[in-house]
Amino acid sequence: MDFRKFQLTVVIYCCYAAVLVSGDCSFNFSVEESMWPKLYKNIGSRKILINTERRINHQFPENVVITAQCETSILRPRFLDGKRSIDLNCTQNHFYVDDSKLIRDLRLWCHPKHWALYESSKPFDWCPTPMTSYLLARPVDDAYEYYAGICYNLKEQRILKFYYAASHQLSEYKYPTRLENYLPSTEIELAYRNFESYRIDPNRLSNEQVGQRLEFAQYDNQAIIQDPNLFTNSYNPYGGLLEVHWWPGLRSGNWHRYEKALKEHIEADQEIYDILAGVSGAVAVPFHGNGSGANYFMAEVYYWHDRKIPLYIWHYLKSKRDNANDVVVIAVNSAFSDFHGEKELFFCTDICYKIDWLKAVKSTFSYKTMGLIFCCDVKEVMQSKHLEGFSIPSEAANA
Repeated sequence: MDFRKFQLTVVIYCCYAAVLVSGDCSFNFSVEESMWPKLYKNIGSRKILINTERRINHQFPENVVITAQCETSILRPRFLDGKRSIDLNCTQNHFYVDDSKLIRDLRLWCHPKHWALYESSKPFDWCPTPMTSYLLARPVDDAYEYYAGICYNLKEQRILKFYYAASHQLSEYKYPTRLENYLPSTEIELAYRNFESYRIDPNRLSNEQVGQRLEFAQYDNQAIIQDPNLFTNSYNPYGGLLEVHWWPGLRSGNWHRYEKALKEHIEADQEIYDILAGVSGAVAVPFHGNGSGANYFMAEVYYWHDRKIPLYIWHYLKSKRDNANDVVVIAVNSAFSDFHGEKELFFCTDICYKIDWLKAVKSTFSYKTMGLIFCCDVKEVMQSKHLEGFSIPSEAANA
């Protein structure tokens, strides 16, 4: 045998032996976060929740016992299908469940949660008449678990507000408690068929000039929130129910930066929020009529049956901490901000600079090509009455 080949063989063998000696065991989560189990480390008679740090691949040393627990039930390994919780014992590079030896390339997946859509038994106190109040919920034992509340304009077939919770990974608080005062009534089956996705075709607008403006802006239909608990890459069970006409410059620009900063802040500061997301106003485009040059006016865009593109997309962040300062983060969903005076778009004192977790990203919030974002005190927003139907959900006990 060639000496170099011999050396290489020895090195490979030693590496393989080192792996065996180390005794580490590993498994993989699904790429769909909604299918991830919770992991607990067993220490004596107690269990400690493990922070999986949003990772798919996980490795544990020998003689460690890990409990994997699904909120639904286990999907993989398939022979454990239906169980909600299993204990994984790491021995000599393999996990064992009871006396069963599992394959080395282990996939540990849960069945995804299915959130059904229901009409609420009574209107939400934050959903103005004549809007429709919907619940995303699922039956658990003899009760319901609530994911979100939806305030929907059934006449115009567009979402107005979406109420949900956001918390750090180790938190047990996952869903807004204020929804518990509302009971599901009629289930809306096959929601994706009942709520169609209405996309704007600039070529079908009656005014050619307005159509040209929208052709430039390239508005796209996307959900008001992007959450793996609701969507997978291949399946959207709600059709157009949660969709908003997003300007891509905002969605992939400053809104993306804001949402990333919010997620990092929630994990780093162990924060918990109830979030009310909403839309308001109507996008307007510069319209020259029969003239040209500097003479134009801003014409609000309406298409099929008086539908409109929202000018504002906003978040009301309600912290669960005592004495925390709540804030409203507002984005301008327009490719035509240059044609507005600044006072036309900003209707409150911007306080983004006061928010510590936004300091790393707020420098671009004034860049119109990335979508303008400003932050407001909640009381000032309410007094301005500028955001359509803006109101704060009551505490559960007072709802």
